[in-house]
Amino acid sequence: MTTNPLPDNAEVIGPLIFVPNPEYPYPFPVARPPRFWMEEITGKLAVAVEQYLQGEPLTDDQLAIIKLYLKQYLERAVIDDSADRKRLLSRIDRLRTTRDIERFADELSEVGVEPF
Repeated sequence: MTTNPLPDNAEVIGPLIFVPNPEYPYPFPVARPPRFWMEEITGKLAVAVEQYLQGEPLTDDQLAIIKLYLKQYLERAVIDDSADRKRLLSRIDRLRTTRDIERFADELSEVGVEPF
């Protein structure tokens, strides 16, 4: 049995594996750029995000994956100076529905963070 080794630039975050796309780098200089959902290679995040974007209910696993994704993104993203990153991060655990995520994403966009 052979296993495919991960590329050197792969980043594992929980059950997700991200490989940066050199054609679309994060546009701001940061120590650790946020990983964008389309860079995730297991397919788990893409399925969850597509379900969310279609306004469909999420399974518990899909919700957990999106929350993990949002957490890493918000922790690393450049954010407006007026935003309270700590407060925004604390809200992630309370997301329960597609509509909750939609409202949260709208709030993030107001401070310059576009995870989707």
